[in-house]
Amino acid sequence: MFNINLLAADEGLNGSLAQIVEKLKGLMDSFWLYIVIALAAVVVIWGAYIGIKIAIAHRNEEKINARDMVKNLIIGIVIIFVVAMGAPLLINGLSAWVSA
Repeated sequence: MFNINLLAADEGLNGSLAQIVEKLKGLMDSFWLYIVIALAAVVVIWGAYIGIKIAIAHRNEEKINARDMVKNLIIGIVIIFVVAMGAPLLINGLSAWVSA
């Protein structure tokens, strides 16, 4: 009797997880384009700001700071790319894990 209740609770949990994963997939699909556009806009605006800082830098300290900002921008772009590519893969992995 106890095993039947445990099995029923396990199936209910899997059903709930499947619903959550489906809702996450739907949410990512509906907002994916807007997220990419927003991140691209931030990168472009920040890149333009850094370009202006480099163009008006006269002292060596300002030039070094501007070069560090460029390095940080490139690192940020790589991190954004990894997270943007990893999130759908993580959700698909969750979906496969729940359905298995």
